[in-house]
Order: sequence, then structure tokens, then C-alpha cells
Amino acid sequence: VAADALVGADGIWSSVRAQMYGEEVKKPEKGGKVRQGCTYSGYTVFAGEAVMSLPDYYDTGYKVYIGPKRYFVTSDVGNGRVQWYSFFATPPGMKRARSGWGTDAVAQGGEGDQSGESTVEYLKGLHEGWSDEVHYVLDQTPEGAVEQRDLYDRKPELFRSWSEGGVTLLGDAIHPMMPNLGQGGCQAIEDAWV
Repeated sequence: VAADALVGADGIWSSVRAQMYGEEVKKPEKGGKVRQGCTYSGYTVFAGEAVMSLPDYYDTGYKVYIGPKRYFVTSDVGNGRVQWYSFFATPPGMKRARSGWGTDAVAQGGEGDQSGESTVEYLKGLHEGWSDEVHYVLDQTPEGAVEQRDLYDRKPELFRSWSEGGVTLLGDAIHPMMPNLGQGGCQAIEDAWV
């Protein structure tokens, strides 16, 4: 394929970035705690979306429930849809749900292929004693709508150019952000403008 320009907006595991900077693509190191120059944050996140009716849906667009080594976030995404994230402090590779990044498989050796319980039931168990609303949100979520991924981070590039010739990087490919900041897409738009 020939082109005059290439925009690397392909996420934290950017193949464009790896080629541009001479990095090795997606090679895990140190027990999964470092991958392609990115450091494991210590958290995995489960994410899902459900359609539901909440009594304060139009009054509260974003809620955060915090507990020891975990937190749960809900966000109104319009038309009765609620997107949620459940963050847990855990070692990398403890898969229970599909990743949402090109595969539906649960990692072999992860907890997901051993217990037989659904991901939603597993999450409800981890939130036992939490707000009824957390359990309601989970109950309204179809099992197939739940994804999981370990959260990695990298320091933003300050001293290397984000562009080389007709190639440029933007968004998580050059400065990844944790999903709870809610800024990844916004920053990619700002990158494109600048």
C-alpha cells in the first residue's frame, strides 16, 4: 500500500509507533509487568454497557464507588445506556472475560476457565456489600457485553518527535491515558488539531 501520510492512532500497542521508534511489538517482560515499554498499572478493568432505567439518570451523569483496591464507575452515554468500568488491583493476566481487542478468548490459565461462574456473577461477588445500584447495573448487563483488559501505562513522549516524514502519532499511540480519566478520545482530537 502506498500513501502520502500515515496517522498512527492505533492505541498503546501501536505498531506504527513501534516501527517509527524501532521498538519490539507487544513482547511481554518481567512476568507481564512490562510490555512494549509500557508498565503494568497494577489494575485490570472490566467494562460493560447496559440499557436501564435509573431514578437519577438525568440528574447524575457520572458516579464513582470506591472501595479497598477496587472502584466502580458508571457513566450516562445517552438514550438510557449506561457504560460502566470496574477496576481491581490484581496481577496481570488474571483473565475472566474477553479482551475486546480482536479476540473473544479468555487467556488459558486465567481464572475465567476454571470456576464456571459467569463474569457478571464473579463481579457481583467482588462487590458484595456494595451499593444495590452497582448490583443492579451488573444485573442489567448481558454477559457478552463485558470486556476485560489489564491496564498499562507509559510516560508521554517529551523528547522524541511525534512525527517523522509523512508519519505522525496521536492519542494513546504517543501518550496513553487510563480509561477512568475519560480523556483518551478528547486528547487524540486535540493532538490532531495541534
